[in-house]
Amino acid sequence: MTEEIKRAGKCVTLSVVNVIVGWAITFGSAMYYISQKDTSFTLRISSIEKDIEQLDGRLDTSEAFRSTLMTDLAEIKTDLLWIRRQLDNDRN
Repeated sequence: MTEEIKRAGKCVTLSVVNVIVGWAITFGSAMYYISQKDTSFTLRISSIEKDIEQLDGRLDTSEAFRSTLMTDLAEIKTDLLWIRRQLDNDRN
């Protein structure tokens, strides 16, 4: 009977070790998956932030161009009005 108790004790000890190892592997793989997903999202967010900064720079450039274009068009309109006035004065 003592030999059966020893075998049963070894089986219980082995079972406990197997359960602990199984939980450790499960926990480790869950932590790996979570950290991998976090890294992936971090890379995506940083990529999106870089794109936003580039678009912001392009928007600033286009605003400056628009402002310059509007100024040039106003000058052209003023010149055309002046030419028209001169032509009207020359006719009269």
